[in-house]
Amino acid sequence: MMMGPGMMGWRSMGRDVCDPRAAGLAQWRFDRMEQAVQPTEAQRMALTELKAASTKAVEIISAACPREVPQSPVARLEIMEKRLDAMLQAVKTVRPAFEAFYSSLTDEQKAHLNSIGPRSWGWRRWLWPWNQS
Repeated sequence: MMMGPGMMGWRSMGRDVCDPRAAGLAQWRFDRMEQAVQPTEAQRMALTELKAASTKAVEIISAACPREVPQSPVARLEIMEKRLDAMLQAVKTVRPAFEAFYSSLTDEQKAHLNSIGPRSWGWRRWLWPWNQS
């Protein structure tokens, strides 16, 4: 099958959509975040909860990925919908933990964390086009 501009094959789509890194969840660079904010003991507990939520999010996305490519286009669309729902659930799993961690930081710590940016946390450049540095 010929692919036109902007079209993706199933393999590319499956790899990208099933990969937890596509949602920025698998490669949070916690050591980098920790180094930037120098968390207190209480903040370390919030960071530990964020790590656990991130692990859970990766499991949610991984569980939604098929082991085999369905032959039917309708079945492929159903799988895509299931994976997108899983990505949303994964984000909903991580967000409260991240917000709790972030809100526990002082203004100075937030400034340090903000200065390294999401890309340094492990999120891909294409998810954050305004952070191209």
